[in-house]
This record gives sequence, structure tokens and C-alpha cells, in this order.
Amino acid sequence: MTNYTSQSLIFLNEILNEINHRDKLHSKKIEANIQFVKSNFPNEFYELLGLVYQYYFKDNNNVGASKIAQDYLKMINDYRVDGLYFYKHGKYRCENQQMAFEKVYSNSEIMSYYMNALLISQVLWKHHFNIFIYFQKQLKTILNREAKLKVLDVGPGHGFFSYLVKKNFVNYQKMDLVDISETSLLMTKKIIGYEEDKIKYFNKDIFLFDEDSKYDFIVLGEILEHLDNPKEILNKLSQLLSEDGVVWITTPTNSPAIDHVFLFKNRQEVHSLVESSNLEIIDSQSFIAEDVDEKTADEKRITNLVGLFCRKKH
Repeated sequence: MTNYTSQSLIFLNEILNEINHRDKLHSKKIEANIQFVKSNFPNEFYELLGLVYQYYFKDNNNVGASKIAQDYLKMINDYRVDGLYFYKHGKYRCENQQMAFEKVYSNSEIMSYYMNALLISQVLWKHHFNIFIYFQKQLKTILNREAKLKVLDVGPGHGFFSYLVKKNFVNYQKMDLVDISETSLLMTKKIIGYEEDKIKYFNKDIFLFDEDSKYDFIVLGEILEHLDNPKEILNKLSQLLSEDGVVWITTPTNSPAIDHVFLFKNRQEVHSLVESSNLEIIDSQSFIAEDVDEKTADEKRITNLVGLFCRKKH
């Protein structure tokens, strides 16, 4: 084990100890998740943990474990409040995109805590981790490793998907990353970095983004649930996609959160939406947030994170 890995593990254990001190019930769940992931995917776990650790300490940020645990548990408590509303009313508390923008995306203080919390959740939540394993494995079979890809990442968040594209497709031609949140883009930049003439960041709405060239690979990670009409963005992306291009989409079902607007009740609803647009599904997988089967998850309205590789309909 390298010294860097040891440091990141110490850092993670400090966070886990703080979470355990503040919320013992939730602590048991995430510790079981981490044990599963470390046992089954040790190399990928340490790689992802290293990226998270690097972000928190890059550019002398030195975000302490106590602060990260505090931000994470604030998000968990927000989820609980939104969850109670969801289970009572059968809909999300955030009514539309405008409300999400005003209360979350345009508020740098809220975005800072929220993005901190979501970042550490990548190694604490089994279904989040599993979607990255699936993505990385399928990516190598669906795309040509030697291809000079033109890549577009819409709402990149932490940028992990594009990080894996950049890592596995070193001959990529360019990578454009578009997000309406400046806070989110700043975080992405710390994960993806800069590469002169190849990586560009755009702080704008994707519907106001137009490029003459088409993209060979487009990433849309957990965006559909944030939109009033998610079909519109699928149609927009199909226009930006090259004839043989591929789109990677993830979105959760039954996932109440402070900025989630559009409710998918099950995986079939996600598939139906995609297939009703100008896209067709190449491959798909989903990962449930709890240790239950899909039928039980749908009945009890437990989150199921869906990932899809798609292409244009021909």
C-alpha cells in the first residue's frame, strides 16, 4: 500500500468516525457499503478514493474531515425531510427547475456544502460506486480505445465520468464541459484539470450551447431528474451527436432531494422516455440503493440508479 493510499484511508476513516459520532444508524449502513466495495473492487475503490482525497486537498483547500462529515450529514438530513414529503405526497418537494436554480444552483453556500457531500457519497454509497464500475467496463467495449473522440459532458458535477474517458481514451480530440452552476464547474476543473486546446469549460445552459462539430461521446450524468421536461434535453443531445456517436445517461428513480424535479417511478419509465426521443438503448444496467430486488424497490419507492448507453435511431 502506497503512502498516498494510506493517507487517503486515514482521511476516510476520520470522516467515518465523525459520521459515526453524529449518526450511528446511518454510519452502520455506509460502513457496510464500503466493506462490500473494498472487498469486490479494491483497485477501483482506491483509485476513486484517491481522486476524492486529491480534490479536498488540492490547491491547499485542506477541507477537514469534520467539515466533510458535517456537510454530508446535512445532505442526509435534507434527504430525510424531502423523503418524508415524497412518501406522503407521492411527488418531489422541489416543484420545477426555476425553484431548484433559485434555492440551490445560484446559491454558492448551498452548492458548496451539497457538492462536498455528493463528492464523498461516491465512495460511501454502493449504488453510486457500482454505476462507475459498470460505466468503465462497458465503455471499453462500446467505444474504440484508439478513437480521437470529441466529448461533451453536460452537468458534469464532479467530472468522474469524463475523468474515466480521459484516462481510457488518451487520443481524444477535445472535451467540452457545460454546466449552469459555476460552483459545480470549479469542482469539475479540480478533477479533470486542464489540457491546452483540448479541454474547455462553459458556464451556460445546454439549450444555449451550440457547436458546429458533432460529438462522438456525450455524458449526461444524473441530469434528467433535475428538469421539468427531460425529453427536451435528449432531443437536444441527439442533435449534437455524430451519426455513430454514443450517449451515456444516468438518472435515479424515487430519489427525493432538494433539487430533484422530475420523478421516475421505475426503470421502465426511464427506458420509455429515452426510447420516445431520437435515441435507442445499446446497453443498460441499474443499481438499487438498498439490498432488495427491483420489484421490492419499486413497491417501496427505493432509489434505483439507472445507467444507459444510447445512440441515434437509424
